[in-house]
Amino acid sequence: MKKTIRIKDALCALGAVAISCACLAGRSTINVAEQHGLQVAITFDDLPGVTPATPGKPGVLANLQRYNQLIAEMLRAHHVPAIGFVNEMDLQVAGERDARAALLQKWIDAGLDLGNHTYSHADFDRVSLQEMEDETIRGEAVTKALLAAAGKRLQYFRYPYLFSGPTAEVKEAFEAFLKSRGYENAPVTVDNADYVFNDVLNSAIAANDAALAEQTKREYLKFVETEFDYFEAGSRKLFQREIAQVFVLHDNEINTQTLGTILSNLEKRGYQFISLHAALADPAYATPDRFVGTAGISWIDRWRVFFGQKADWEHDPDPPDWVLKRFQEIRKATVIQ
Repeated sequence: MKKTIRIKDALCALGAVAISCACLAGRSTINVAEQHGLQVAITFDDLPGVTPATPGKPGVLANLQRYNQLIAEMLRAHHVPAIGFVNEMDLQVAGERDARAALLQKWIDAGLDLGNHTYSHADFDRVSLQEMEDETIRGEAVTKALLAAAGKRLQYFRYPYLFSGPTAEVKEAFEAFLKSRGYENAPVTVDNADYVFNDVLNSAIAANDAALAEQTKREYLKFVETEFDYFEAGSRKLFQREIAQVFVLHDNEINTQTLGTILSNLEKRGYQFISLHAALADPAYATPDRFVGTAGISWIDRWRVFFGQKADWEHDPDPPDWVLKRFQEIRKATVIQ
């Protein structure tokens, strides 16, 4: 989410001519979603899991084991070929390294994929190009080995915070670096603010406030629907059709408690769950990302720049005011401590 923690001015390099991405790539404009119904790739960030209001901390192992067990079970029940993006720093806890690596193995054993999310969830707005490259290389060691043992390869990279570089030069240089290492960027079209709700839910659980916990989960489920409404409309406006969406969630408590309902709701909307690889085969993803700036935003917002429009990410949906207020209070108290 862009506006909940820090709002930044987006520096947009507007495309001069709005050309169809399908024509640009020389690819068919046949819409797979129209042939087979709506399609979405389900993706998770911050494996092996995130503890609330503790950015940069590795989380309690027992909680992470529960998250990954239950989330994998729900994905399997709904036949979802999901992918999880790993921060390997959170594997490096003395006395727990094998147990934490086993959480990644659990994903592979469940038929799920893994990707690179940098070693420490690096903030590309605050680290140099060289540091970002080092973070990427350092963040692939365990994941790459586990995938290779299963006959798979580490193929996808996702930018932490969706920050893809503060300047055009840095962005282009890092994209070339990713390509040189065989990575493909994993974009996000349906953004999410589950971490906001996650902090509020965990605060309610800690206070034994069952009513607040249930209210938070209800609001989160409504917000997911709002996000899909918004970004579906955005994709139709850009491409005059439904595209295969890529939805981001996090490996955390609130999704441990709500993922089954989220997946059921998406099925009710008419969605078929597909792999990230299948989603990126949609010609929409050949559209160049011409956005340059310091905001972490959906590719729907980014693609507007190519079509000669303003990115307009400031109008993306936000959680309810009371949720944001409570989230900000929690984060402020955590920093003070």
